[in-house]
Amino acid sequence: MHILLFFLSVLVAIGVWSWRIRMAREGLREAGKIAKTAINMPRKLAFRYRAGQGGLSLIEDPREAAAIMMMEVARARGGPLTERQTASIDSEIMHHFKFSKDEADALTAHAAWVTNSAPPPGETMRKLSQLIVSSSVLGPKEIVDLDAMLVSVSEAEGLPTRDQLALLQVYRDKAGLKT
Repeated sequence: MHILLFFLSVLVAIGVWSWRIRMAREGLREAGKIAKTAINMPRKLAFRYRAGQGGLSLIEDPREAAAIMMMEVARARGGPLTERQTASIDSEIMHHFKFSKDEADALTAHAAWVTNSAPPPGETMRKLSQLIVSSSVLGPKEIVDLDAMLVSVSEAEGLPTRDQLALLQVYRDKAGLKT
């Protein structure tokens, strides 16, 4: 009987110690998660701050900026985006950026998504025009090419509207282009 009681107490002791070790391991795991969260917090806060500014400050690629600018010019016509406008944007992206059809479609969809939550079109054009003009990877030829791309998109449905011409002028003023 004493032996049985001894074995039972040993089993209980092993069970208690294994439970305590498991709880300590889970506590360490939670502490690790908290530490990772604390380490990433400045980056998350910076992203939230920049995303709260309309997301435009997150854009660093001139091709992405150009696609968003083309989308803004197309939408300035009023009404929903037409198939001709979308085809014109895709065509310009494929021709000038050497993208495949799928890549162009993806960039166009991304540009449409960004413009849904962007500031007013004039402000968006000013900010992105500044990014284009100050880019170290773009030369004068690319700046003039972007003007031609924007004109092409504005003419996809016929003569450009006053709003479209105003957006084109914003880019031309920032880029120092004469009309």
